[in-house]
Amino acid sequence: MQIGAARKQRKQRRFTLKQEEENRRNTKMLHEKMREHLRRKEDRYSKEVEVKQYLELTFQAVEVKVKTERNNLNQTQAEFQQMKLRIKDLESELSKMKNLQEDSNKAELEKYKQLYLVECEVRKSLEDKLEKQVKTQNHRN
Repeated sequence: MQIGAARKQRKQRRFTLKQEEENRRNTKMLHEKMREHLRRKEDRYSKEVEVKQYLELTFQAVEVKVKTERNNLNQTQAEFQQMKLRIKDLESELSKMKNLQEDSNKAELEKYKQLYLVECEVRKSLEDKLEKQVKTQNHRN
């Protein structure tokens, strides 16, 4: 009986040992799976961090570009407004010059009309005098 009990006890120990080995293998496999799962998770996290950093840098670059373009637009709008004012000033100046030229032309035309009238009066007067002299000479002869 003791031999049977010893065998039974050895069998029991072998069985326990096998179970422990199985448990150890299962634990090791579970540990490896967890490590692999954590490694994949870490890889995903690293990639997410890289993408986030890339997006942040891209966003900052876009912000700088937008700010630059907005400044350029504001400057262009200011220059456009200055040009519009300059055009209005030039148009006003041109209008004044046209009016001055028109007034000058009218004054000159009036002057020539007056000279023409004076010339006509002088001519008429001279013609009348000449006619009187011709008549006077014709009567004398």
